[in-house]
Amino acid sequence: MRTEESIQSTQFDSKAPELQKLEAIHERHQNAAWRKNVERLEELRRSFSKQQSEVFSAELRDKIRTTIKADRSPDLRGPGIRYNSLIAVQEAGVDLSALKGIHDHAYRQVGRFVKSNDRFRPHETVVGGITDIISQPPPIIWIPLPDPDKEKLFYPPFGGSWDRFEQNQASGDGAIVANNSYLDETARLGSKLVARNHDASDVDLICAYRETGYLVHFKTLRTGILQVKADLSALICRHNISTDDEWGWSDFHATTRGRLVLAVFWNWEDVDPANEVSDQWFVAGLDCSGDGESFPGESVQAVPGERRIINLFTSMAFPANQKVWVYVGLADQIWAFLNDVSIDISIDSAWLLNSLAIRSI
Repeated sequence: MRTEESIQSTQFDSKAPELQKLEAIHERHQNAAWRKNVERLEELRRSFSKQQSEVFSAELRDKIRTTIKADRSPDLRGPGIRYNSLIAVQEAGVDLSALKGIHDHAYRQVGRFVKSNDRFRPHETVVGGITDIISQPPPIIWIPLPDPDKEKLFYPPFGGSWDRFEQNQASGDGAIVANNSYLDETARLGSKLVARNHDASDVDLICAYRETGYLVHFKTLRTGILQVKADLSALICRHNISTDDEWGWSDFHATTRGRLVLAVFWNWEDVDPANEVSDQWFVAGLDCSGDGESFPGESVQAVPGERRIINLFTSMAFPANQKVWVYVGLADQIWAFLNDVSIDISIDSAWLLNSLAIRSI
């Protein structure tokens, strides 16, 4: 996290020991939270692979796959690869009911791990219109006192920028090709995440995450929760999931999403926020599952220049006359749980933070 005050105080030493220590503590905390979820998915991946092998061995799968591909007919009117592989599995005496039960249980667990996030709560989303942009005129007051109902507006450049978190995970032949930030320390935020696995033999896992944002210094005028209205414009926002069924008896679950995060810190040096919430569906993204034969490909989640005004509310109150740091950021993430499915998955999302309007209510 970098602010005007911190830059001045460390101008002779851009990496003061205190700052390095705080950044290291924060990184450990964030890694622990990320690692907990990834380890649960990795444990599920190993368990799924083991149970599947007990019912349907890897040697038998490879034998059937080779036979099906060799006998594949060029006639598009004939049976498909999935149908032929299913017949071959039945003829080999595989317990299909048991195999389906293993698959159904595994993907129910994947959906629960990927979609749940106890640290964040969804809040009101308002897509900006003219009524959001033009505020009501303030009441006439004769005593020069600050109006507690009036929003305080912040415009670029903001008080500080923060490339808050980055993490990658890929098993087997999976690879995180890119995990880059669009943060430019003035008003742009977002990230570009690119991952692929073109030989997802057995069961593989892909995860990538990036969060970037900005901070402003705000003084509360009354005791109450904070309302933060973020005004953003899309520069580019494209999500992509492209899959290929490697041999017919395959399945997968993959998702992309962009969350708008609000965090409030007592001091800019704090590792953990006093309160943190988010809009889970700022960019709804893609959520795909199935056999890998059909996929959405690239999806434009917001057209260039599209404007979105989002209201976020803290889940705790802050006392009057308290100075706090308010952080607003964009967290992009991709997940993929693959069973013999090749995949290309990516997020290319850059936004301009036009303004922040904050008040206590």
